[in-house]
Amino acid sequence: MTTETVEQITPTTFRFEDVPLSQLTAHPGNVREDLAVTDRFRRSVRKKLRTPLLVTPQADGTYKVIDGHRRLLVMIEDKWETVPVVIDDSRAEDEAGQYVDMVTTAEQRVGLSTREKAAALFQASELGAGVKAIASETGWTQKDVKTAVQVGRAAKSMEAAQSVQYAWTLDQLAALTEFEDDPEALAELTEAAQSGNFAYRLRRLRDDREETARLAKERAEFVAAGLTVIDEYEALPDSATQIHELLTHDGTKTISEEEHKTCRGHVMAPGKYGSEWVPYCLKPALYDHTVRQPYGTTATTKKEDKEARQRIIQGNKHYKAATAARREWLNTWMTRKTFPRDAQVIMARFVAEATLRGDDLGIGDISSEDGSRMVREWLGIADASRAGTMTAEIVAKADARRLFLYPFMAVVASYEKTTGHKDNRAWRTDRHGLSDRTRERIGAYLSMLVQLGHSATPIEQAIIDGEEYDGTEHAAKVSAEKAQESGQDQLDAQ
Repeated sequence: MTTETVEQITPTTFRFEDVPLSQLTAHPGNVREDLAVTDRFRRSVRKKLRTPLLVTPQADGTYKVIDGHRRLLVMIEDKWETVPVVIDDSRAEDEAGQYVDMVTTAEQRVGLSTREKAAALFQASELGAGVKAIASETGWTQKDVKTAVQVGRAAKSMEAAQSVQYAWTLDQLAALTEFEDDPEALAELTEAAQSGNFAYRLRRLRDDREETARLAKERAEFVAAGLTVIDEYEALPDSATQIHELLTHDGTKTISEEEHKTCRGHVMAPGKYGSEWVPYCLKPALYDHTVRQPYGTTATTKKEDKEARQRIIQGNKHYKAATAARREWLNTWMTRKTFPRDAQVIMARFVAEATLRGDDLGIGDISSEDGSRMVREWLGIADASRAGTMTAEIVAKADARRLFLYPFMAVVASYEKTTGHKDNRAWRTDRHGLSDRTRERIGAYLSMLVQLGHSATPIEQAIIDGEEYDGTEHAAKVSAEKAQESGQDQLDAQ
C-alpha cells in the first residue's frame, strides 16, 4: 500500500479595493497576444464587472495588472474613474511569479462552449429571466439570446451536439434544431461537423426537405384539378412522351400543355432527371399526336434506365448543395479582415496564372450577371445601380495590404460562373458534362480553395482527383459506414 503525500499550499492573502484607473498599468510583458475584445464582451463589462482585476503594487504607488488586460482595455476606452481590483502583495518583487500567474489564471479559467452557454441561458429563461435582461447582463444581442433559448430548449439537438467533440457556433446549433425530430438527420449533421462538411450536409438536408414539401403541395394541386398523377417515372410506359415533344397529327403545330389537358392520355409524372412534375402523354400515337423524335428506339426501357437516372439525380443534388456550401465559405473568406501571408501568396499566384495565360474561365465571365452579383455581395454593395462608383470608392480607400483581394474576387467570381452553373454539368463525366480540359481547370480551382481552408465535399473531391462521381454509390457507402458504427456501438455497450 502506497501513501500519497499532498503538498500543503499556504494561501495567499489578497486585498480587495477600488483604485483609480489612472493608477493601473498594463503589464509590459502581457503574454496574451490577442486581446480579442469583441462588442459582446464590451457590452458585458459595461453592464457589470463580475471579476475584479488581479494586480500587484509597484514602488511608485501604482499597480501593475497581472490578470484582466481585456477588461482593462474596455475600462480605458470608457474612461472609468475607479476599478475594483484584487491586490496580491506577494508578487510585487517577484517578476517571474507574475508571468507564472498569467499562465495559471488562464489555465484555471476555461471558457464555456457555445452549447453550454445556450443551455445556461435557456435555464435562466425558464427560471424567469427575460430576454432583454439576459442580453443586458451578458452583452449578447436580444436576437442571439432568443436563438440560444430556442437551442437550449431543443433537448435532442443539444444531446446530439454534446455527443461529439466540436466547437459549435450558435448558428450551427440553431440549424440542428430544425431537425429536432429527425434522429438520422441529427446524426448526419454531427458527423458532418467533425469532417468539416457541415454546411454542405445541412444544405442537402434542407434541399431534400423543401423539395419533398414542394412536390407534395404541387401533387395535391394536380389531384384537386382532376389531373391523373403517376408518382414514379419508371411507372410510365415507354411510349410516354413529354408534351413539349408533341405535334398535331399532321406535324405542323406544337401542342401546349393547356391544349393537351383534354387528351385522355394526359398525366403528370416526375421528370427524368429534374425534381419536378412534368406533363406527359401516355400514348401519343393512340391519341393522334406526332412525336418530334421517334420514341421506342432507345436500347433501354425506363425501368432499365432507373439506376443510371438515379446516379444523375443524386449527383445533381449533391453538386447543388456543394455549390451553395462553397459559396457560403467564399462569402466568409472574402469578407475577413486579415489574411495569412501564405494565403496571400496562393491567391496572388492564382490571379497571375489566370490573367497571364488568358484563362477564359478566370477572366472570360468577370462581368457576368452571376459574377457581378457575387462581387457586390463580397464588397457589401446593396445597390446594383451604383456598383461601378462604389467599387471604385472602395478600392481607392482600401489599405494597400488588401489590394490583392480585389482581383482575386473578380477571378473567383468568373470561375464560379462555370463551376457553379445551375445546369450542374461540372461534375459529370458523360457526354453531357463539360470537356475534360474544363473539368481539369475547375479541379485546379477547387484545389486552390482547399489550400486556403475550404473543406472539399465528396463530389468536389472527385473533380479535383479527376474521378467519376457516383451519388448513389456514395450514399450507399455512407449508409454502410453508419451501420458499421452502430454495430460497433452495440458491441461496445455489451
